[in-house]
Amino acid sequence: ADRLHVMTYDYTGSWASASGHHSALHPDGCSTPFSMTQALSYALMLAFFRNDMGFGGNNGFTDFKELLGFDLQSDGTRSALLVSTVVALAVTVGACRLIVASRAGRVIRSIRDAESRTRFLGYRVESYKLWLFVFSAVLAGVAGALYVPQVGIINPSEFEPINSIEVVIWVAVGGRGTLYGAVAGAVLVNYAKTYFTGALPEFWLYALGAIFVGVTLFLPRGLAGLVPAGSRVE
Repeated sequence: ADRLHVMTYDYTGSWASASGHHSALHPDGCSTPFSMTQALSYALMLAFFRNDMGFGGNNGFTDFKELLGFDLQSDGTRSALLVSTVVALAVTVGACRLIVASRAGRVIRSIRDAESRTRFLGYRVESYKLWLFVFSAVLAGVAGALYVPQVGIINPSEFEPINSIEVVIWVAVGGRGTLYGAVAGAVLVNYAKTYFTGALPEFWLYALGAIFVGVTLFLPRGLAGLVPAGSRVE
């Protein structure tokens, strides 16, 4: 139970920092909280690297054998985890679509586009930001709980700021302002990561930077911008 809590919190820390940056939905006023969450994640990484913290130091937690009494190495358990991941993704996208289409979603978009005007209309902007940040952290926790049993290891390096930056790049590649664009960007960037870290591991960060610069220059709306507006699912 302790390991499950730690691995869930681990991904919550690294993912929510990037998700919280977007949950603020304000291009000018989010730099301070974004920097704070990044600094906190980095501080936790350095703390958990210490062997006396009881979290395994550099090695982290490994050798996961069972989850809720089920053998993690069995084909049935691995298939169940894969199905659970797909279901969790579908539920997340569906929930996000409901939020975007709701009254709260319209207020959130208004905060993104004109925070001061939204505040002037009487909405408590901070409450919406906080709620969305917590919601993104919950999603990150679920992602971490599904991720670790499938890869079999979790260590403090998951707190590195590069993980949060990758999430931003997923959204940039897929298309900002779209839900399915973010999913597509996550799949494509992680596929590229799997290839480069296996074939050319020393060049992965350069490739990641090149992807981000290329998308910024040539696809400002991401891959979603290639789809005609009338047929685009957002």
